[in-house]
Amino acid sequence: MQKIHLLLGQVSHIALPLIGFVSLLLFCASLADSEQYVIVDGENGDRLTGHWRGATETHFEIEYYGQVLRLPVAGHALNFTSELGEVPSRTAVKYLRDGLYFLELELPERAKGRFELAMEEFPKYAEAHYHLGRLHKANGDTEKALERFRSVVLLDAESFDLAPLLREIGDAALATENYAKAIDIYEMILMYYPEHAAVPELSYLTGFLFVEKLQDYPSGLRLLESAIKQAPDVPAHEKAFFLIGKLQAETDQLENALYTLEGFITRYPQSEWVDEAHLVRAVANLRLGKTAEAATEATQVYERSADTALKERANRILAESAWTVYTQSDGLPHNHIQVVALDLDETWLWVGTPKGIMLLANGEEGWTPIETIAQHINTFSPTVPDVRAIAANPQELWIGTRHQGALHYNKETNEIQTYASPDKLPSVWMRDIKMDETEIWFATDAGIVRHKRDTGERFDYNTRNSFIPTNDIQTLAITPTTVWAASSTGELATFDRQTETWDFDQFTEIEQGTAIVRFYVKKEKLLFTWFNAEEKANGYFQADWNGINGKSVPLLIGIEDKTDLGNIYIAAVVDTAPTETESNQATSEFSPEIEEEETEGVEAPPAPRMPLVLWIATNDDVYTYYTRSDMWQTTGTPRIIMGEPTVQCIAVANNRAWIGTTNGLATISTQSLK
Repeated sequence: MQKIHLLLGQVSHIALPLIGFVSLLLFCASLADSEQYVIVDGENGDRLTGHWRGATETHFEIEYYGQVLRLPVAGHALNFTSELGEVPSRTAVKYLRDGLYFLELELPERAKGRFELAMEEFPKYAEAHYHLGRLHKANGDTEKALERFRSVVLLDAESFDLAPLLREIGDAALATENYAKAIDIYEMILMYYPEHAAVPELSYLTGFLFVEKLQDYPSGLRLLESAIKQAPDVPAHEKAFFLIGKLQAETDQLENALYTLEGFITRYPQSEWVDEAHLVRAVANLRLGKTAEAATEATQVYERSADTALKERANRILAESAWTVYTQSDGLPHNHIQVVALDLDETWLWVGTPKGIMLLANGEEGWTPIETIAQHINTFSPTVPDVRAIAANPQELWIGTRHQGALHYNKETNEIQTYASPDKLPSVWMRDIKMDETEIWFATDAGIVRHKRDTGERFDYNTRNSFIPTNDIQTLAITPTTVWAASSTGELATFDRQTETWDFDQFTEIEQGTAIVRFYVKKEKLLFTWFNAEEKANGYFQADWNGINGKSVPLLIGIEDKTDLGNIYIAAVVDTAPTETESNQATSEFSPEIEEEETEGVEAPPAPRMPLVLWIATNDDVYTYYTRSDMWQTTGTPRIIMGEPTVQCIAVANNRAWIGTTNGLATISTQSLK
C-alpha cells in the first residue's frame, strides 16, 4: 500500500512557487493513478472520498458516486491511498490540528493531550506519534519517545526524518554503556534511513558493538561486511577488515576466514592485529586439518611477537598441530568414540562407537581404514551394535555391546556369533571384556561371567553366589595369578586363579570413596585410574600383578566438574630408550672378559624392572610419565580442533597414541614428543 498526503492551498505551510507546487501536485496525481481512493478534506471540515481523475493549476477532479466533481485546489487537503482504513478520520485530523495549534501557543501539555486523542481515534496516525515522541524527548523521557518514534518508522518512516533524533538518543545510551539500547536505536536508523549520511559510520560502530559488547558474532559480521563495502577508505576499515576474518572463523566459515585474513595481512602488514590474524588463520587451518599450514602461521607469531600471551597461544597451536583428529567425515561410524583396543601385535586398532565398529591400521601414516571386516560385523545384526568393550587376539575378536550382549568374530573362518541373555550371558549390557590364552571374562551390569576355553564351561559370579561387592561391574583386569574386578562406585574384588575363589580387597593406598575408572595391565604392572568426588581429585594407581608394592599418584586436585573428574584413562608402553649404562657399554672401547669359572656359584642379580612410559588422558590434557627418569610431560589435547572433548579411552602402541573422545578420534605420533 502506498500512501501520499498533500495539504493543498496552504501556501504558508508548503512555501513553494506556483509552478513548483503544481509540478508536485501533478507528480502525486501520477502516483495516485495506481491508487484506489483519494480523500479530500476541506477547511470547513467536509470530507469527500472518491477516485482521482486529474488536476490543473487551479482545480482537481474526483469521481464521487458516479459523478465527476471539479474542486478548487485552494482550501483542500488530499490523501491518496489504496485502503481507506489507512487514512485518519476527520476527528483524528481535528485533534492533530488542535495539537499543532497548542504547540504554536507554547502549551506543550495541552498539545500532548490532543496528540494522544488523535492516536486513540486513529492508532496508525504517524504524525501524531511523531509529535508526541518529540514532546516526550523534550521532557527527557527517552523510553516513551522511542516507543513513539518506533511507531513512526513502522507506519511512515519516509515522511519523517527521524535519523538525527534517534542518533541523539542512541549516543546518549552509548555514553552510559547501555549497549543493547544503543544498538537497537542505531539499527533503526540503518534499517529505515539507509541513505542517511551517518549510515556508513553507524554501520561500523554498530558492528563493533555487536562483536565487542554483546558477543553477537553473526549480527556483527553482517554489519561490518556491509560497512566495508559502503565506506572502504575510513580509519575504521582496518579493524573491521580484521574482525570480519576473525568472525568468519568464529562462525565456522573457515575457508572464507583464511581468504579474508590473507587480504587483511597484505593490506595492513604493520597493523596491531597482524599477529592475531596469523593466529586466527592458524586455528582455522587446524580445524580444516591443515596442520603444517597451522604450524607455519603459529611459528611466525612465536618467533617475532613480544607479547607473552600471543606467544603462549602460538605455542599451544604448535602443540596441537602435532595432533590429527578423525571424525565421521573421515569414515568413522560415529564421532562418539567409546572404546579403542589394539590387535595383531598392536598393528591394528579397533574403534567402538554407538553406531558400530571401525578397524584401522595402527602405523606411522595414521589413518588407514580396513573397512571390509568392520562392515561385515556392523551389518551382521538388524541393529548396528552399540560397542562398549573390545578384546582381541590374532585368532578372534570379542565385542561387548549395550542391549545386544556380546559378539564373537572368528578371524580364521570369518564367522560371527551372538552371545546374549539368558542362555549364554546373564545380561545384554557388556561393560568390559578381558581374555588370555585360557579364559575369557565379561563384566556386565548383572555380574561377572567366566568362560574356559579348553572345556567350554561357563561360570556366573554375582552377589548371590560369590564374594563380589555388586553385580554392576565396570572394569576387569587379568594377570597370570589374579582377576581384578571393580564396580562404578569403587568396590573391589579379586579372584585367585589357582584356588578359584573370590575375596574382597581394598588397597590401603586408596582412600574410601574412591571410584576406579578403568584397569590396564602392562608387563608386570597392574594399573588403573581413579577419582574421588569428595576430595575433588583424580589420579592413577600402579602395583605388581598381585597388588603389592602399590602406589597411588594424584594427578588433578580441586576439580569441580564431575565430567572432568571422572574421565581419566591410562595406557602404557615399554620405554625402549637405552639406559645410560647401556649407552656407555655400547660406546666403550674396553669391556673386561670374565672367565667362565669365575661366575660359578655366584647368584645373578635380580632383573631390573621394566621401565614404562605411562600415558594418562584427561579432558584438559594428556600426560606422559617416564618411570625410569621420573619425568612428567604434557602434550595437551586438541581442544582447538575438537571444541570441548570428553575423553573416553586411550591406546598407545607402535609409536602412536590414540585418544577416543565424544567429538572424534585424536591421534599423535609419540616420536613428535622426543
